[in-house]
Amino acid sequence: MSEWKRTHNCIEITPELDGKQVTLNGWTQIIRKKGQLCFIVLRDDTGTRQLTLLKKRNLEIFDLLSDISRESVISVTGAVKAFKDAPNGVEIIPEKAVILSSAEPLPYDPFSKDDIDTGKDIRFNYRMLDLRDPKVLAIFKIRSTVLASVTEFMNKNNFVEWATPKIVGASTEGGTEVFPVKWFDEDAFLSMSPQLHKQFIVGNTGTKYYEMTPYFRAEKHRTKRHLSELWGIDMEVPFNDYKDILEIIEQMIVHVFERVKERNKVELEILGRVLPELKLPFRRVTYTEALEMLVLLREESIKTAEKKEDIIPELTWGEDIPDPSELALWNHIKEPFFIVEYPAEIAKFYVMKVPDNPKVAQAYDFIFIRELASGATREHRHEVLIDQIKEKGLDPETFTSYLDAFRYGVAPHAGMGMGVERLLMAITGIDDVMEVVPFPRTIDRLTP
Repeated sequence: MSEWKRTHNCIEITPELDGKQVTLNGWTQIIRKKGQLCFIVLRDDTGTRQLTLLKKRNLEIFDLLSDISRESVISVTGAVKAFKDAPNGVEIIPEKAVILSSAEPLPYDPFSKDDIDTGKDIRFNYRMLDLRDPKVLAIFKIRSTVLASVTEFMNKNNFVEWATPKIVGASTEGGTEVFPVKWFDEDAFLSMSPQLHKQFIVGNTGTKYYEMTPYFRAEKHRTKRHLSELWGIDMEVPFNDYKDILEIIEQMIVHVFERVKERNKVELEILGRVLPELKLPFRRVTYTEALEMLVLLREESIKTAEKKEDIIPELTWGEDIPDPSELALWNHIKEPFFIVEYPAEIAKFYVMKVPDNPKVAQAYDFIFIRELASGATREHRHEVLIDQIKEKGLDPETFTSYLDAFRYGVAPHAGMGMGVERLLMAITGIDDVMEVVPFPRTIDRLTP
């Protein structure tokens, strides 16, 4: 085994280990040289510990490390010494040391208070440094828990994990905001969502489907909520309608929150985040009720707004509910909720209408601060699907391979798609979606 693989988790090194030998690997975050004495704060992904170098005790190690550049990577072996004035009550007295990688001068300092307002472009240009910030790292440790807990929930509830193609021959939902790619001698696209393929799977196998998968959206947005490459949690269930899916979503969200609170106490503390206690069931609000609430909230905003942008927009029945209005509803209701029974005219072609009211679709949005998920009962009847494609001004010939899957007996089904990044924003309190992606892809960013 390589020497530097014998390492201790920093959190486990306590004053009770006084006199024990340990090996630590990490980055030299802080170096303070004071004559014959040098203190180094060594950091790894679990935290920091203080190294204390005494020139008279070990001249070779003092000369090797006291002038090392910040953020160099080293491996040290030494004795633990309980010392109440040291960070965490311990210091390490190195007896062996190896420089594994020397750092060049930093283009910016992710740990300096002077650089706290470093522009986002600079931070993301040097994301390799930005990821070293404990607050940034905390986000991605929480993300790992979120994805693991979703898988745990799905397995517990007998879902089957599937994989759907990310290169498709036609725009997934009839939209134009897709990325074209060359597929040998044919034109193809990066998938906007697994929507059509997951319906294939569920409608023809009867399995409860889920998948965590990337989406690609060629929307030319420059906002704190939009990415060009994002991740989704997709779910589809046979012989269910959208009301059944709402129950699954709320149970999944509660499960995820409990797991994050249990497994990420340190990360939540680093972020200064206290997660709320979620109570079931989440509130259901019809689209019509939401508009009625927004009328009253708009009147109130007109009286209190300091600038025009603070006024909640006026909506008429049949319009989609924009982001500012969703946020206004959240601030009014102050807990997770669903908006249900949207107008059929703004629903996707594959959404089933309410049988006794064809102006209303069996569609919903899940709001947790902003829209986190959306879904519907799907239309599974072949002839009705053709009619609804035409109603949207689309050509059924474009969807031939999709429609063919509904010709041979298809199970009724319903499902949802949820944004991983938006869920992570709700959990961490981060208000910029770029911050919850290790390497964000947007209209302005394709590197690093």
